Amino acid sequence: MAVVMKRYGTKRILIISMTINCIICILTPVTADTFGSYGMMACRALQGFAQAGVLPALYSVLSQWAPPAERSFLGALGGSGSLLGVIVTMPVTGFLCSSSWGWPSSFYFNGALGVMWLALWIVLAADTPFDHKFISQVEKKYIASSLDHEENAKYRATPWTKILTSLPFLGITLAQFGCSWGDNISFIEMPSYINKILKYNIDANGVVSSLPFLANFILGFIFGYVADTVIRKRIMSLETCRKVFVTISTVGPAICLVSLSFLPENATILSCVLMVLHQSFSAAYQGGISMSYLDISPNFCAILMSITNAVCTICDIVVPLLVQVIVTDESNKSQWTIIFLIAAAMYIFATVAFVFLGSGKVQSWDDITDKKAAVDSDDTENCNTDINK
Repeated sequence: MAVVMKRYGTKRILIISMTINCIICILTPVTADTFGSYGMMACRALQGFAQAGVLPALYSVLSQWAPPAERSFLGALGGSGSLLGVIVTMPVTGFLCSSSWGWPSSFYFNGALGVMWLALWIVLAADTPFDHKFISQVEKKYIASSLDHEENAKYRATPWTKILTSLPFLGITLAQFGCSWGDNISFIEMPSYINKILKYNIDANGVVSSLPFLANFILGFIFGYVADTVIRKRIMSLETCRKVFVTISTVGPAICLVSLSFLPENATILSCVLMVLHQSFSAAYQGGISMSYLDISPNFCAILMSITNAVCTICDIVVPLLVQVIVTDESNKSQWTIIFLIAAAMYIFATVAFVFLGSGKVQSWDDITDKKAAVDSDDTENCNTDINK
């Protein structure tokens, strides 16, 4: 998807992607009633395909719009949308499902939100500062100079072999994989734990489930700002800063999950506190892994994110299946303990992978100058000089 965006533009591809996604979301209840579970699965699969470009699009936009000195904060601002979606939809979905409107209304609500976002995107978005109709020339020059971008710049082909054999990129991918494993537990499985072990009903479950993500949403901005400040004031090197923030965003959640595993079932308040702390530590992701794609490859970061996103899809498939195999009785706390300990181990794996393999340096293969075009240009200039002589 990132390759397609590079060719046709991020704005255009996201318009198509989100239009498909909104239509399918709104039609899901009718499809489920008509075709049953197979219809529902088909809708979800199509939405998955339609949403494949969303994360790469974020990095494509950041690579064109975010000055290095503001990168972590702007990345946190852009990435906060997914958290805001969770914060809003979890309690609202719980309310709608338990209301007289029933579960179909939750799909209509989310589809309507998507349509509203799509309208704003069409009016306000642009692929690059040069294409934007509303920003000033001063702002365009500031962004272009800070990113060393040129209007109508020439580019060469994507260096696939060098990307796929890059150790820093491998470190990012492995770290992202470990974090995605833990995220799957938080996003998908934790509501079942809250319902069956902590005994919260559907309305309260939606609220409790959204609280950790509210903490992540708020702290993401703080961590992003702190990371930018630390780098700008040279308190730490870029690489050291990223590794410190990755450690916070992985070791912290691991400790919370281990602690949650050994709490008694009646410790509901403390369990909720640990879940909030889990996502609070995870917010440091905005100053760590999240911006590492841009650090090592500002020009191909969307492609790097696409590759990593594809690899992390394995977590989306494996984690629910593993939970289904291990947690045969959702009211059995000891079975959930195994799931949490595995997730904690994956977080530590992420820490080790990034600390040993991660980097804050732009990689040599990121150079996008069309060397052939440059040589041709030099030859032309030399010829013109000779003729003038």
